[in-house]
Amino acid sequence: MVVPSLQSDTPTLNVSLFDSAPQYREKAALWYIFSDFSLFAPLAGGRVWKWFAINIPMDLGTGGAFTRDIDIVARLHDFPRSQDWFYRTWEVKVSLVCKDGTPRSVKVGKLNRTLSQLKGYRKFGSPDVSLLDLYICEEGYIRLNSFPPPTLAEGISNKIAELRRHGFGYQLLPFEPDSRLPSGVWTYKLPTAWSPLRNTFDLVPPKTAGPEQPFSRFAYRLNEFFENANDRSGKSFNQIVYCRQCRGLQLLRAKYDHLCPACKADLIPQF
Repeated sequence: MVVPSLQSDTPTLNVSLFDSAPQYREKAALWYIFSDFSLFAPLAGGRVWKWFAINIPMDLGTGGAFTRDIDIVARLHDFPRSQDWFYRTWEVKVSLVCKDGTPRSVKVGKLNRTLSQLKGYRKFGSPDVSLLDLYICEEGYIRLNSFPPPTLAEGISNKIAELRRHGFGYQLLPFEPDSRLPSGVWTYKLPTAWSPLRNTFDLVPPKTAGPEQPFSRFAYRLNEFFENANDRSGKSFNQIVYCRQCRGLQLLRAKYDHLCPACKADLIPQF
């Protein structure tokens, strides 16, 4: 499967996802998965996307009491089973897996910190909170190995137990960028034993509730922006982002754009 480069004018990716700084890597990885429907579609769980937004500050229209970002927030519905709209949110973690299966950037106490962040989403009023683990595999890993490697199995099992106990969802997506193709084209690889229509592990379903404040105001602000954005073909497959330089929401084509249309700032390094 082919994914266009993140550069809009020059057909190369500035920094390898595998070798980039952690803050850049997480933002670029989100751009990467949302550039191809077959990668991000499983996040909807078979439901219909209205819109999705990445890296949006919680204090957007909520009075500033919460200072973190929500990594992914989406508005979906269960048509034709239901006409009601609902919201899902994800905290995203990006890890690296070397060709020999050795994980990189593993931190002691990371799960406790992740649980604290997920609880922050819930305290903010999010009705549906999940962890999305993105595993970027070094080139050659998937051709030689299955996933997960033994070095990750215990950690994943611990996450499953803790996230289930606290009522948080858990999804896992390993993929391998391929830089051997001509400049301007990247691919991802997944284990061939997986169904191409189901390329995430839905490990734990989240417990859901009704949205509460200030999340309700936050979601209303995003939805109002989306509904009033200029119509364009496939608007629902564009992503809502927030530019910290001009302090405004923007609607971008995930597959091609990474520059703010208002101030031309590069959105990926904004963290």
